[in-house]
Amino acid sequence: MKIEVGDILEGTVIKVYPRYAILLFDENVTGLLHISEVSNHYIHSFTDFVKVGNIYKVKVISYDEKGPSMRVSLRALNTFEKRESIAHYRVKEDNISCQVLKERLPEWIKEENEEKDL
Repeated sequence: MKIEVGDILEGTVIKVYPRYAILLFDENVTGLLHISEVSNHYIHSFTDFVKVGNIYKVKVISYDEKGPSMRVSLRALNTFEKRESIAHYRVKEDNISCQVLKERLPEWIKEENEEKDL
């Protein structure tokens, strides 16, 4: 597998840490995705955004053949490429259940009202 800086590759997240994730690519090449390379916007919780098993298209920003390892970026992709990469993980509306909200909402309202009355 010939890898060069600027290539767009698809990798699977195999480990997530608070500020970075390790992705696995073809031929056991690993890549580091740092929190600063995910978005131009502030990300409150990297571990909520990136999950083990997710597959992302990323751009190679540095590569070391000796490793073989590389640094990769979602942020460096153009707008279309980002949408395509992240779109794989949208939750279908059919899979969203409001049952928990329906069950807990009266309790939360009661608690909130009790706090205000104190």
